[in-house]
Amino acid sequence: MRNLIVSDREFIGNAPNLLELLALENIDCPDDPHDRARGVLLGLAAGNLLGIPIEGLSGSAIRGRFPNGVTEIDPGEKHMPMDDDLAQAVDLGEALLDCLDCNDGPINADWVENFSARLARWRRESGRGIGITTSAVIELLEAGVSPPEAGRLIYERNNRIAPNGAVMRCAPVSLLWHSRPARLIGDSPISAMVTHYSPLCQWSCLIINATIALLLGGKAPDPASLAGAVLADGCPAEVAEWVVEVGEDIESLRWDHPHTGHTLLCMQFGLWAALTPLNLEEAPVRVMDAGGDTDTNGAVAGAVLGARYGAGGIPERWLNCVPQQKRLENLALKLWEAAP
Repeated sequence: MRNLIVSDREFIGNAPNLLELLALENIDCPDDPHDRARGVLLGLAAGNLLGIPIEGLSGSAIRGRFPNGVTEIDPGEKHMPMDDDLAQAVDLGEALLDCLDCNDGPINADWVENFSARLARWRRESGRGIGITTSAVIELLEAGVSPPEAGRLIYERNNRIAPNGAVMRCAPVSLLWHSRPARLIGDSPISAMVTHYSPLCQWSCLIINATIALLLGGKAPDPASLAGAVLADGCPAEVAEWVVEVGEDIESLRWDHPHTGHTLLCMQFGLWAALTPLNLEEAPVRVMDAGGDTDTNGAVAGAVLGARYGAGGIPERWLNCVPQQKRLENLALKLWEAAP
C-alpha cells in the first residue's frame, strides 16, 4: 500500500472533536436499516433527476414556469446515461468496494487510483453533465499526474475556487463507514481531493457524510453541535458559519450567494434536508423552487432525505424514472453490509 502525499496545511487528516461527537451519539440501528441505506442512493438519484431540466434557472423563473413546483421526473431518464452527480457517486462506491480488503489505513491509495480510473473511463464513455473542474482534473489524471496532485494543480490554477462537484457524490463513504466514524473522517476529504482539492470541499463532504451517518443511526444532527466540533477541529471559520445558520426554514440558506455552485451552499441544502419538517416528496420540490444548481442541490438533499426517511419515502413514480435502479440498490446494500 502506498500513502497519498498531501499537504498537512490543506488536508483535514483527523477531526477528534467530530469523532467524539459521532461516537457519543450511541447510534442505534433503525428498524429497517436496509431501507435507509437504499434510500441514500435512490434519494440522491431522484433529487438529481428532478433538477436536471431546470439547472441554472433562477428561483423566480422556475416558479413562473412551474407555479405548482417541479414535481415530476422526465420518464426518459430511465434510459439515459447517469448524470454526473449520480454516475460519480456510483464510481466512488464501487471503487471503495473493489479495494475494501486492503482499505485498512487512514489514507488508501488503492481505492483512490481505482476511483480516478473510473472517473476517466466515465468521462470517455459518457461524461454527461461533467463540471469544468472535474473535467480539467481528469485531463491531468489521464496525462499521468497522480491524485490528489492533479486536483491541487487545478485548484491553484483556478484561483482556489470551491465548486460542489465533490459533495454531490460523497454519500457512498457514509454508507460504508456509517459505524466507523474514524474511517468516515479519514476517507471523506480524500474522496473530495481527487478532483476538488479545496479545504472547503473537503469539509463540506465530511459534514454531509457525518450528517448521513447520524441519520442512518436514527439520530437528528444538530447544526450548532456540528459547527462547534468542526471549528474546534480547525475548519475555516466560514464553514462553521454556514453550518450553524441552517434551520428548518429553507429561507435560512444563502440563496443570494453569487456562486450558485459553491460547495458550502450545496452543503447547506443537505443540512436543511436533515431538519425540515417536509417529507421526501415535498422537500426536493422545495429545493427545486430555490433555483440555481438544482440537480446537484437536489442530489445532496435527496441523499440526506433518503437516509432520514428510507427508500420507502420516495414516490414510486420517481423511482420508476431512475436509471439502473437495481444496480444502485445493490451497491447501497453492499456498502452498508461491508463495514466490519
